[in-house]
Amino acid sequence: MQHQFELQWRRARGHENEGNLVAAKAIYESILKLEPHRLYVRQRLSAIEQAMGHYRASRDHALKAADAVRSERWNDLATVTRRLLTFDEVDLVHDLILGTDWTHPEILKNSAILSQHLWLIDHVEDALRLIEVSSVRAPSSHVLSYSKANALRYYGRMREATAEYERCLQLAPNYATAHWSLAYHEKSNPPGSRIDRIKKAQLATAENTLDQAYLSYALFKEYDDAGETESAWASLQGGARIKRRSIQYDSALEQQGFEALQQLMTGDFARSDVPADASARVPIFIVGMPRTGTTLLERILGSHSQIAAGGELNDFNSALCWEADSFLGRFMMPSIVEQVRNIDFAQVGRNYLQRTQEKAKGSALLIDKNPLNFVYAGFIGKALPNAKIICLNRSPMDACLSNLKELFGSDVYGYSYDLTELADHYIRFNRLREHWQKVMPEQFHVVDYESLVADPLGTTEQVMKFCGVPFEPDCIDITRNEAPVSTASSSQVRQPINAKGVEAWRKYAKHLEPLESRIRESLPSLR
Repeated sequence: MQHQFELQWRRARGHENEGNLVAAKAIYESILKLEPHRLYVRQRLSAIEQAMGHYRASRDHALKAADAVRSERWNDLATVTRRLLTFDEVDLVHDLILGTDWTHPEILKNSAILSQHLWLIDHVEDALRLIEVSSVRAPSSHVLSYSKANALRYYGRMREATAEYERCLQLAPNYATAHWSLAYHEKSNPPGSRIDRIKKAQLATAENTLDQAYLSYALFKEYDDAGETESAWASLQGGARIKRRSIQYDSALEQQGFEALQQLMTGDFARSDVPADASARVPIFIVGMPRTGTTLLERILGSHSQIAAGGELNDFNSALCWEADSFLGRFMMPSIVEQVRNIDFAQVGRNYLQRTQEKAKGSALLIDKNPLNFVYAGFIGKALPNAKIICLNRSPMDACLSNLKELFGSDVYGYSYDLTELADHYIRFNRLREHWQKVMPEQFHVVDYESLVADPLGTTEQVMKFCGVPFEPDCIDITRNEAPVSTASSSQVRQPINAKGVEAWRKYAKHLEPLESRIRESLPSLR
């Protein structure tokens, strides 16, 4: 039996390598008819169904792989939880990891990955507990140390995080992501004192690799903090070029997607057919371009006595994907618009509310702060008539620079590594924002970042009125909010509200001139 399985397995993998997914799928399915608990086969089928665009079947195989791993297949736990994260099955990932024997050798071996999965789903305290168990029983590991530093940072233990990043770099002096994380976490003292060791790491790292991109962005931040703008810009551009070559992004295709979205979301189609329920939970979606104040506003509203903060959720995307039975990427394309045109939006809304019920913790309002939900705003309005959508709007040059200087962990912000593509994305973002305001005036509220930091009391009062809750002025003291933050702003939002980022782009005005000219040409009325 085992010999026969191995023969079939090799045949199926061969078909996969040749790109013949249909043949590979047929063999895997024939294996499962005889041996339904073959975990690796479930994993491969989940990946194949994803490649074929079948969301429900792919998720079903992932869930069945999770059932198989429960029988103490701990060596496979990390790969199973990674696949489950594709479907935002955060509760199941949490339960699987906490249900293991953390002293088991296989868990210790994979503790860096498993702890990362825990803090990615906002269970930072559990991640730290797993790391502590592993640190006592397993050899020192720079990867585990890096995971610990990130968890400490997200938990708000900033000095400890700095010390752990330094410990990580003692264990692995050329570890690129640790150099990058430390640079963006805390300024060096004195400014520029980390530059030489980052350059040494660059010399020891292969050219044109993602590690070089991370080191280039780290150098940008160190040079920027030291006031050496020319060297900073050169490092930023070098890192951005490497990152851009590593991802697939088509600006023209995104433009077509945005246009198709606006054409669809007009008239009767833009109005919700779902009856409003005054007693239902009110989702508060905070959207916008990343690095434009979305986390800051979440920290303010999350301090309100009647509002729970859910974090950066993917639940609406998951609900859409399930109903469309397709993998809908956040990179808006015309095909996505067509796939969701005729789905049952009422069911999408019910699915979303069910998925987020536990996160609300009994509160009548729940914040969902995922900037990427901006393109889904019209679908949110159709599916959830009670929803409040708050869009952060930052001045174009500051918004673009804040995106340009961020090395995003995923590829969904593919526009942000090229000045022309960045300008074009901002232009279409601005036009879509105006469209949402026009077709959903009661549900879509715009908050200017500059107003928020200049007049936090007045702006917050308006936002809370829009959300339908009493004004609680103490919420603007975001230093009181001790909840974990697992976004790129995790270090900044531990500080009081300030206007340091306003007009920050002028430092690089000479280099940003092509971007500014392109935006002004298309949107002359913008400040």
